[in-house]
Amino acid sequence: MKYPDQLTIEEQRKRLETLGITFKPSDRERDLSSIRTVGYYKLKEFAMPFNTSSDSNNGNNIEFSGIDFGELITRYYQDKNLRINLLHAIESIEVYLQNELSYVLGSKYGAFGYLRFSNWCNRRNSKFDIEEKQYYFKKSLLKKIRKSNMPDIRYERNINSDGFPSVWLMIDALTFGDTLMLLKIMAPSNLKIISDKFGCTSKELLSWLGCLNLVRNTCCHNSDLLDIRFKTQPMVPQEYADKIIFNEKSHSYSRRIAIAIFIVIKLMKNVNPKYNFRKVQASLRNIINGKDELARGLGFANEKVLKSIPASRKPRRSSQNHKN
Repeated sequence: MKYPDQLTIEEQRKRLETLGITFKPSDRERDLSSIRTVGYYKLKEFAMPFNTSSDSNNGNNIEFSGIDFGELITRYYQDKNLRINLLHAIESIEVYLQNELSYVLGSKYGAFGYLRFSNWCNRRNSKFDIEEKQYYFKKSLLKKIRKSNMPDIRYERNINSDGFPSVWLMIDALTFGDTLMLLKIMAPSNLKIISDKFGCTSKELLSWLGCLNLVRNTCCHNSDLLDIRFKTQPMVPQEYADKIIFNEKSHSYSRRIAIAIFIVIKLMKNVNPKYNFRKVQASLRNIINGKDELARGLGFANEKVLKSIPASRKPRRSSQNHKN
C-alpha cells in the first residue's frame, strides 16, 4: 500500500485544481495563503457538495464542478459565521429551557426532590431503567459540581448531606444533552408544562431539541454545518413547511440545515420574540448568492424564502455629537 506524501502548498493548490476547482491566476498568492490557513482537507470537505462523480466512494475519481476557489473560501468563512450566530441563538434557547425545567422540578418537588427520579419521571419507564439513569446522572453531576466555579454552590444551605446542589444550582451544570435526557424521561404532565412555554406539543419539543443538540455539537466542534444531513427526520414547524423542500416521492421534507434554522426561529418566538437573525440571514445570502440551486442544496424551497428569516437592519449610528 502506498501512503500519502506531504505536499507543498503549491502542490495542494494544483491538486485542488486537478479535482476541478478553478483558480484565477491573479489571485495566486492570496489563494496559497488561504490554503495554508484553512487546510487542504477542510477545503476539500466544503467542496464535496459540488462533486459530480458517481464513483468516488474510495476517494478517487472526484470531480468538482461549478465552483471556483473564491466561492469555496466564501462558503467556508460564511459557514463559520453561520455556526457562531446560530450557536448564539441556540444557547439562548438552552438557558431558557433549563430555567423552565428547574422551575417545574423545584416548584413541584422541592430543592432536592429532583434527585429521586421516581418523583417526576414517566412511570411507563421500568423501575430498573429509572434507577439506572438516576445513578449515572448523580455520579456525573457530582463530578461536574467539583469543577464548578459558582460561589453559591459552596454554601451549606445549597448542598444536601450527600453533596448534591439544589435544583436551581444543578441546572447550570448540565449540558444540552443532559437536559434533553431529563426531558425524555419526564412524566407527560411535567413535560407538557415546559412544551407549553414554547408554544408546541411535547412531541414537537423533543424532536426539535434533539435536532438542535446535533447542530449545537456541530457548531462547537467546528464541523461543516452547511452540509449537515439529519439521520432522523425532525418534525417540521408547520408555519414554515412551505419554505422547506418537500419530496413528493418519499413524502418527506429535506433533512438539511434549513429545517434546523426554522426550528430555531420557531422556538425563539417564545424565548425572545424580538431576537434579530440578521447575521444568520446575511451568512445564508452570501452563501446562496441569489441562486435557487444553492438554496435548495441547503434544504430551502428557493432563495426567496430567506426573507422569512426575522432580520431587522442594524441601526445606524447618529452623526450628531451629543453633549452632556
